[in-house]
Parts: sequence; C-alpha cells; structure tokens
Amino acid sequence: MSENTQAEGTPVAKPTYTKEQLAGLTWYGAPGDTEGPQVAFPEDGTGSVVMRHGADHNAPVLVYTAAEWEAFQAGAADGEFDEVEQQVPATGPAASEIQP
Repeated sequence: MSENTQAEGTPVAKPTYTKEQLAGLTWYGAPGDTEGPQVAFPEDGTGSVVMRHGADHNAPVLVYTAAEWEAFQAGAADGEFDEVEQQVPATGPAASEIQP
C-alpha cells in the first residue's frame, strides 16, 4: 500500500497549502525560465508535489500526491509524452503553431 492510500484503493485527501506556506517553498523550473512551469516538494511528510506557473505566483497551484507524481514520472520514462507536440488539440492551433 502506498503512502497515498488508507486502504487498498481508498484515496487520501490531497494536502492544502496556504499562500505563506507556498511562498516558503523552494521552487524549481527550467534553467533560465522564470515564467514557465515550476515545481516544489513540500517537506511535510505527504510526499506531495506542487506545481505553479512562474509568471503568476498568485494563480492557483496544482497539488499532486506522491502516487500521482510517480505515475507521471513512470509515464515520462516510458515515452508516453514523446509525441505530445505532434498531436493537434481538440480545439485551437497545434502546439507548434502557438507563438510565445
């Protein structure tokens, strides 16, 4: 049983963080990119991972459980996202057509 389940298949509620707690975290992003996605690893014993947009620190954050983050990492390692840029979204332009 992972740390994110109480009993087999019963999910644990995701932790919540105050603005003060979020401000106190160390945020990591791509080198030289302060406005793109950033992640932080709260040291609160939950194993959770928090993600935000670097350009807007007041925007809502995404909180992932340790199990969700592990599944994402496994998918990335397995190549699940290798062709994402080549896919066309259901609406709007393809990712390669979006201008920064």
